[in-house]
Amino acid sequence: MLETLTPEILRSRLRLEAAPDGGPAIHSVADAARSCVRAWRSPARARVTAYLHRQFLAAGFEEELVRARVGEVVDALIEVGDLTPVRLSGKASLVLSRPQWIAIAENDFAILGQDDVKSSATRSTDGYVRRGAAPPAHVTPIDFAAFMGQPGYRRHLARRTGGTGDGTLSEFWATLCGSLRHDGQPLDATKLRAVIDPPGTHQGFFGRHNQPAVSGRWKTVAPDGTWCAVRPGRNPNEWHPIAIRVAGREVQSLDLFDWDEWNWALLARGVAIGAPERAIWAAGTLSFEHPAPAHFQRALRLFGTPGVRRWTWTMTDGAYAAFARWRESAL
Repeated sequence: MLETLTPEILRSRLRLEAAPDGGPAIHSVADAARSCVRAWRSPARARVTAYLHRQFLAAGFEEELVRARVGEVVDALIEVGDLTPVRLSGKASLVLSRPQWIAIAENDFAILGQDDVKSSATRSTDGYVRRGAAPPAHVTPIDFAAFMGQPGYRRHLARRTGGTGDGTLSEFWATLCGSLRHDGQPLDATKLRAVIDPPGTHQGFFGRHNQPAVSGRWKTVAPDGTWCAVRPGRNPNEWHPIAIRVAGREVQSLDLFDWDEWNWALLARGVAIGAPERAIWAAGTLSFEHPAPAHFQRALRLFGTPGVRRWTWTMTDGAYAAFARWRESAL
């Protein structure tokens, strides 16, 4: 006899859970993606995402939420190192990365890539990657700080200086200020939008620059000094990340490479002037009051879960302690 599978039954059978926004939960998408790559052995990325789309749609999730969540989770698994993109026969394919156990806290390890499920006590979490209490005897765990490597601003510093990128975050800001003096271009002061108000103002609300009227710490008039800002592009929704130097009525502008360099520039400016950007840890949730650079995002995806509110992450006390130590060394 054929059985009629309703979306609810299929969701239960496949253990697919929903996120607070009604879309598929991050861990459900991550587990399904790893299962596909493990079973199919180096499948084309398009095949994996198409299969996941069909699976979650059949389980009753809305198409718009499915499409956004699947792409975001697959990208995150690649970024953190759980999956590795390769090209086979001209197609963008995916394989499970080599196995790695990352030491987060006592009896808490993040597991990436291939794992021997028969000998490893692995468990899924609410986030992107699996966790385990202890690695197998033949596996040497990697310290979290060693896994993260050099802070992400150093690649931007290396691009600016043409050197190795060795230097502190304050030196990165000094380099940007030097480039502004020597290579800055005039900018119409009426077109800029800049982060002017200091950290902690506006009840921690960073605000938006890409609305008809700015909000939070953003302003359309900048006093004398050097600031992180944006300039308009060719259409109303396009804004370019820049640093500006204001002296009276003159404004000099330096285009930044991308938004990641801008995020690091904001952190660097705060450290250099003695007013560092803030992130608040309370009740198991880390709340950022500034946009986090990509390197921060990689760390957070390794052992945290995006919170209900924007720019928040939930994690264990031990995971936060590991992140805080690494962030302090990076800044």
